[in-house]
Amino acid sequence: MILINYNLFLPDSDEEENDKTDIQTTIKTLSSKMEDLNTCNDLIGRHGSALQRVLSELEQLDGSPEVASKVKVINERATMFRITSNAMINVGTSEVWNCV
Repeated sequence: MILINYNLFLPDSDEEENDKTDIQTTIKTLSSKMEDLNTCNDLIGRHGSALQRVLSELEQLDGSPEVASKVKVINERATMFRITSNAMINVGTSEVWNCV
């Protein structure tokens, strides 16, 4: 008769505790990264809006068509930057939540 000790296949309590600690550390790290991403998103939004306000003021001060044309291009690029930044942050955010 062969006896098999099934306890050899079960993780001991130290391993389980280490696993729990690792998971908790990972969750804390990911939560911190998520907060950082949200902060970046807020800052990009605020700075982008401020930039577009200043450009609009500049356009109103100098009514020449050349300045208006340049301001329009800069506004479009600033808008594209904000859209791209938001997309990047959304992807990063979803990746963080996929890890949790």
